[in-house]
Amino acid sequence: MRTVNLSVPAPAKGDPARLARLVRHLEARLHDFGPGGPEVRSADQKSGLVLARFSGETPRSLADTLARSFGILVRTEGDCIAFQLTPDLPFEDLDYVWGCLFQVLGE
Repeated sequence: MRTVNLSVPAPAKGDPARLARLVRHLEARLHDFGPGGPEVRSADQKSGLVLARFSGETPRSLADTLARSFGILVRTEGDCIAFQLTPDLPFEDLDYVWGCLFQVLGE
């Protein structure tokens, strides 16, 4: 199974411009869900942390489903899922995350 680890803090080194692009890419993917989709609470281009709330899903339940069914590791923070992006993360991994979220939330 593919593994995408979005649960560890971004390293101090790396390309900050690339990290900012990754954050904008994930934020845009989350907005693609439209009305009733995830609410992006924050998308910090400097730290790489994206927080999103998913109505109808508890953060722990969604995090467990993503890990168990798709190999996507995320943290929970309050009522949000925390996606911690790093500068070396491939853009394709974010598209994979989006596709898996679409599959889970569409059920």
